[in-house]
Amino acid sequence: MNQFTPNIILSNPQLGENIGSSARAMKNFGIENLRLINPRDGWPNKAAFALSAGADSVLNNTKVFGSIEEATTDISLLFATTARKRVVGTKSIDIFDAIKISFDHAVNGGSVGFLFGPEQSGLSNDDVVKADFTITIPLNKKFSSLNLSQAVLLICWEWDKLIRKSQNKENIVIINKKLKKSTELSNIGDREYFYKQLDDLLTKSGFFYSPEMAPTVKRNIRSLFNRASLSHQDLRTLHGIIRSLSGISNRT
Repeated sequence: MNQFTPNIILSNPQLGENIGSSARAMKNFGIENLRLINPRDGWPNKAAFALSAGADSVLNNTKVFGSIEEATTDISLLFATTARKRVVGTKSIDIFDAIKISFDHAVNGGSVGFLFGPEQSGLSNDDVVKADFTITIPLNKKFSSLNLSQAVLLICWEWDKLIRKSQNKENIVIINKKLKKSTELSNIGDREYFYKQLDDLLTKSGFFYSPEMAPTVKRNIRSLFNRASLSHQDLRTLHGIIRSLSGISNRT
């Protein structure tokens, strides 16, 4: 069996039944890392277990968080799934490229997350901008409606296909854990800390002169940096820059 899997992250799921059917889809392909963000009907949920058709190992180990930031702090490559075209600047790729990029990242020791929004509304712009990429799935243009568990299943299916191609004779995918820390992609938690420091500095300097436009400008700044795929070393350099500009010595 493979020794690594991505994290499936459901943000504000509304129905326990959809959580259960998503867990069932995950279990079909040996993916068991499920994270929930503010499930509407609470957790644990009887309806989820009833619809999971026996995927109890996924549901029993599910982690629950209060925000996307909390749920992704250790994730170094995050994909947001959305059916709508966005204008926030996040790089958009199709599901096939997304799985290839994420799989290569995981093989090299990185942590991967796939973020799904609520069933009715999907992810907001503020949610999407936290991701490195948005994923598009080629569907019938005249009928492109997918429910939550179907979208989860497609991700898991494509991931499993690469696992099968990459397994050695012992059915194991070899993971490279010897990458230098400085060249690894930064995780979401480190990036969020940087964005907060930058936001505080720009606010104090009067950069956000229009309160009405401030949220949009902040999203644009975030997407600008996310498109750069910042490494740990990149973040250290950026922290040094903003400390210097703020008048704080980098040597203190």
